[in-house]
Amino acid sequence: MRFLLLIILFTFSLLSFGQIQRCSTDEYREVLKEKFMYNSHKKQDKRQFFYPSNGNYDIPVVVHVLYNNDEQNISDDRIFSQIETLNNDYNALNIEINDIPEEFQSVIATVGFNFCLVQEDLNGSPFSGINRVYTDSESFQGFSDGMKKSEEGGVDPWDVHNYLNIWVCDLNGNTLGFSTMPDDLFAFPEKDGIVIDYEYFGVDVSSTSPYNLGRTATHEVGHYFNLEHTFSSGCSDWGGDGCDDTPAVQYATYGCPSYPQESCSSNDMTMNYMDYTNDACMSMFTVCQAERMIDALLTYRTNLIASSNCSVSVDDFVSSNHISIFPNPVIDFLNIDIQNNFVTIFNIYGQKIMYEYILDNNKLDVSTLSAGTYIISVDMGHYKFTKE
Repeated sequence: MRFLLLIILFTFSLLSFGQIQRCSTDEYREVLKEKFMYNSHKKQDKRQFFYPSNGNYDIPVVVHVLYNNDEQNISDDRIFSQIETLNNDYNALNIEINDIPEEFQSVIATVGFNFCLVQEDLNGSPFSGINRVYTDSESFQGFSDGMKKSEEGGVDPWDVHNYLNIWVCDLNGNTLGFSTMPDDLFAFPEKDGIVIDYEYFGVDVSSTSPYNLGRTATHEVGHYFNLEHTFSSGCSDWGGDGCDDTPAVQYATYGCPSYPQESCSSNDMTMNYMDYTNDACMSMFTVCQAERMIDALLTYRTNLIASSNCSVSVDDFVSSNHISIFPNPVIDFLNIDIQNNFVTIFNIYGQKIMYEYILDNNKLDVSTLSAGTYIISVDMGHYKFTKE
């Protein structure tokens, strides 16, 4: 009897795990079709895309945190960790990239997107990029739009042409997240953006979930910029994800499979961000996927880069190097080769954290800063330094 009970409990746990909906973007499309609101998405040929070799684009983000209790009101640090994960994943800076099989090394891409929390609200006032709103709704239906409407307990999006809106809330139905596609921006702009369950947003090392490293957002942002699932057409010759450098995959991949896994007469690229593996086992976009996303940005979402008010991106420090700044790393005082000038320090999320006037002693006291990487803006140039 005891053995039978263990079998029942084990079977129930497997069924519960199987109920997790890794991504509901496809289901969301079906809901829109039923409401006659779906803008038929055209899959484009790879030859229509181009891939700038030196493209770096700032993407302004506003995160709407909808909470009914303290647990749902996730911390600033969780949100910052999500922005950092996006920046790492979209610039091939993630630590897992070293473990990608040699077979796929030649198609690893740096997309060149730098995500940053907006630093001004819609009225031009200083803002953190995090919009916290209490809601009477304990949860929202997965792949619905209630969280995007203030009259339904949600919060209306900021101008969807100028900002990437991300709603973080409690999604019922075991849905981790979903996104609109670029074509949808013109069909129903009031719905444009990404929705992610609060439990799976950002890095949460205390969680036992296999989806605790922020890759749900990495995946959904891919949809937002025109990527399909790598397994979208299985082994068939039609459709697919529109990329010839992502091998055809018969089914979605779950868990953390060893390499190689084979389907459709080729090895599966299970580590692609647009498959369904555990967060820890996702690690790459391909060149074609990068091309598709850059094309979507420059074709459908141009205003995102035209209106960015992120102040500074983490890559801007390469723009100038004519001022000497030392020591680097620094513990307490940073020597800057200027006099009688203002300097501004940003953290890696684009937030302004210090604004000081340097007199004739050339020294800036940074002893109060936490250990980490910072960008200093001075005399029309941006420089990176490390605080120990």
